[in-house]
Amino acid sequence: MNKKFYATLLSVILIISLLSACGSNSNNNSPAATPKETPKETPQAAETPKEKAPDPVTIKFHHWYDDATEKFDVLIEEFNKEYPHITVESVSVATNDANEAMKQIDLAAASGEQLDVVIVNSPSNYAQRVGLGLLEPLDAYLEKDGVNFNDEFSLNTSVDGKFYSFPGKLNEFYVVLNKAHLDEAKLPVPTDWTWDEYMDYAQKLTQGSGATKRYGTFFHTWLDYLKLPVFNQVNNSNIVKDDGVTSNMDNPLFRKALEIRERGINEGSATPYSDTVTQKLAYRNQYYGGAVSMIMIGSWTIADSGGGGPVVPEFTTAFAPYPKANAGDPQTTPVGADFVSVHANSKNKEAAYTFAKWFATEGLVVQSKYLTSWKKVDTANLVDKLVANTPKPELIDKASLMHTISVMVPQNLNIPVAYQGEVEKAYQTEGEKFLLGDQDIDKTLENAQKAVQAVIDANK
Repeated sequence: MNKKFYATLLSVILIISLLSACGSNSNNNSPAATPKETPKETPQAAETPKEKAPDPVTIKFHHWYDDATEKFDVLIEEFNKEYPHITVESVSVATNDANEAMKQIDLAAASGEQLDVVIVNSPSNYAQRVGLGLLEPLDAYLEKDGVNFNDEFSLNTSVDGKFYSFPGKLNEFYVVLNKAHLDEAKLPVPTDWTWDEYMDYAQKLTQGSGATKRYGTFFHTWLDYLKLPVFNQVNNSNIVKDDGVTSNMDNPLFRKALEIRERGINEGSATPYSDTVTQKLAYRNQYYGGAVSMIMIGSWTIADSGGGGPVVPEFTTAFAPYPKANAGDPQTTPVGADFVSVHANSKNKEAAYTFAKWFATEGLVVQSKYLTSWKKVDTANLVDKLVANTPKPELIDKASLMHTISVMVPQNLNIPVAYQGEVEKAYQTEGEKFLLGDQDIDKTLENAQKAVQAVIDANK
């Protein structure tokens, strides 16, 4: 019994010794090193190489806006949270003067100055610069980015099938009206009206005489005011027809446009054109300063109406849809946009593209000052923000604003011919002669048709 017990005990001790030795070897994963040997290291899994951080880059952003008013500092700060390697320098070349800014930007390009992201202010200026090769095509960048332009934006900015810009703020045109003047004249806020009815309102809203006269309406010097009933047409809404080779000056709505202006002259219900030109009257001062009762203008004035512009009003603004040429016409509105583009001369095109796309999408939401054509935005919520962000939101008649936006159908964005500036000048030259009393409507249309056709022929 004792012999059997001791034999069993010896076997257990041997097994424990062997297990200890095995355990020691498994912990080191290699034979024990002698004093003369260097211990071998356990092979390590290969580390995944870290993605190289993008090189820092500085781009310049040229426009005509006031940085403080537009909150560009806040916008750029938000952009840098997502793209810290891209420094954006905002350059306002002609504050609050878009057409002068276009000239200054072109001069900067000619002199070799750094240009990366530029805002172009109108379809005609955009088309001109595309034609001159001043703007970078974005198609390759969009494809690389996996972006389908028309899935992202409601405005199509393509020219001959290529995209050269992102749509910035969306401009839909409507009428702003001084609510106090309407109440005084016992006139309701229009919800659906024609240009004839617009001029009826202008006559009823006009008061006084001489230097203190308050006019019912104001027509700015922009060419838009010489084509009012043409401006919102779904097709052929410009001086050259949609085919790009035919004059549209024989369209009866151009005669109607001049008749609207003639009525304002004859009835004394619109600020005289001569005063507008000689005194360099600006629409903001005229309307928000209380000198006129209503104007046709774009939706960028939502913020102005709540005291967010250079002229702070002291009255409530109501909003009405763009007037129709005829009562049975669809409720369409002209549309426009800022064109946020990468300049062809930029040496930082990837970074410029990144900022331009962000600006036209998330940036406009951060800014919350304008409507946008980015499809991912809830328009009602955005309008709430636009109104709430103004210094004096109580001055905006929100009910009429929401009605106006909801009933108006935006026309397709009209990108005109590259020589649009030439045909505009041809028509405007004749139109101004009419507005200053130097020729009648018939002569104006006859001369304009010849002048416009001459420009078209020269550009064939």
